[in-house]
Amino acid sequence: MLYFAYGSNMDWERITRRDRAPSAQFLLRATLPDYKLAFTRWSEKHQTGTADVVMCPGGIVWGVVFDIDPAEKPKLDAAEGVNSRAYRPEAVIVLAENDSTRSLRVLTYVVCEKAAAHQPPASWYLDHIVKGAIRWKLPVEYRAEIQHIETL
Repeated sequence: MLYFAYGSNMDWERITRRDRAPSAQFLLRATLPDYKLAFTRWSEKHQTGTADVVMCPGGIVWGVVFDIDPAEKPKLDAAEGVNSRAYRPEAVIVLAENDSTRSLRVLTYVVCEKAAAHQPPASWYLDHIVKGAIRWKLPVEYRAEIQHIETL
């Protein structure tokens, strides 16, 4: 199963945890065109705003594509709060880095009920995103953008 991580699951240590997707294998860096990274959900459980992708003509969200054993999807769904309707799995088309002709249909997670205003992430949560962006060498400009997101 191809999975596009754009938020905290870009962090290798987080995505490969036993309760998420320990089989995850990094495939490539990719972009999700016509979307932007936003924080549209407040997690009461973790006391943080959480990442989402929202449509934005001309926008771009960088992330990574992992190959995950399909048998682990229920664990990833649970970690993403699918049963509580925090997130829902959604198929999207991403473009491989440096090859805009190579598109991939992948699974990602999007917030079900988006808040009207920015929900600031806690610094520990944003650190997962930044850590992943650094590890996978996402563009410097994109990393700088992420690092300047307002936190709690």
